Amino acid sequence: MLSNEELENLRSKLISYRDADGLPSEECLIALADRTVSSLEAEDKKYRPHSAEKKPGGLLDFSKEEIPVILVPDIHARSEFLISLLASDVLQKSGIYTEREFSGDVLDALNEERVMVVCVGDVWHTENTSWAYNRWRTSYEKWMNGDAVSPEMCDEMKENFAAVMGIMELKNAFPRNFHFLKGNHENIMNAEGHGDHGFLKFAMEGEMVRDFVFEKYGDVTLHMISCFEKALPIVAVFPDFCVSHAEPLRAYKRNDIINYHDHGDLILGFTWTANDEASKDSVESQFKELNPKAGKKKALWFGGHRPVPEKFLLRQNGNFIQFHNPEEMNVALLSPDREFNCERDIVSVI
Repeated sequence: MLSNEELENLRSKLISYRDADGLPSEECLIALADRTVSSLEAEDKKYRPHSAEKKPGGLLDFSKEEIPVILVPDIHARSEFLISLLASDVLQKSGIYTEREFSGDVLDALNEERVMVVCVGDVWHTENTSWAYNRWRTSYEKWMNGDAVSPEMCDEMKENFAAVMGIMELKNAFPRNFHFLKGNHENIMNAEGHGDHGFLKFAMEGEMVRDFVFEKYGDVTLHMISCFEKALPIVAVFPDFCVSHAEPLRAYKRNDIINYHDHGDLILGFTWTANDEASKDSVESQFKELNPKAGKKKALWFGGHRPVPEKFLLRQNGNFIQFHNPEEMNVALLSPDREFNCERDIVSVI
């Protein structure tokens, strides 16, 4: 547990990343990534079962954990999203805690282990359609002419690094209560294969980010960020629900999820699934595989990946809940004391 001074220093650090005039130093990035990889590789096998190689596997198993959970959809370089969440009083406004039970903000709750925060992945690449498109297109034109570190691309990467460094700081500060799952954008090398695809949407974002990091920082920084991404889990299970970046393409064996680095198709199936691509009832089957003691509880699965126009969309007979709106800062609040209600429990942290 952090002291009050340490907690405020952490909050200030995240704000300083957001407000920095320039890009972080190579030394800072490498040191922070290295520390975060160590945190991920040291996770307790009681909640993150180890793979056959005796390393933390792809599954976070909190199926016996009775604790409120905040689910965070795709971040896409929005460090302000994290900062607003940490400062918010959503736990009281939602009724999960009364003021008498707990009066702090989300950062206080993390520090006191009163809540768990799980992010569904995708920290890289701005996607706000109102302004990001034009910056990506300008950066792309300059990249095509050989300028990988144009002023526009520097602005883009400043926001990216502010968000990813915030994620890393929180993982290091609260290793058991703050989690970030791998999304399809966690592919700094823009690799193709073993569960990954190169990414492009507004431009050639994946290749442009890789080239930027290589030109500005070099191979070591690229390697350390890639190690961070490869150490991320891909699925979390709780007593009443599961979480992954995308809708499960089909149901996979629990042991295969734990040994996910041996199963590229499985990584792909939890991070890249498009709407209407998943097998029928994949959520219900996967939920039962990961949480067999849930009995006849309704299978609930949360994911981001595909944007929704308002607060949420329901798929697979209401078993799969998409809640990523790139124009909003909405989170899903789950409590062991009450049944989840999409209208009530998907809320803004602004």
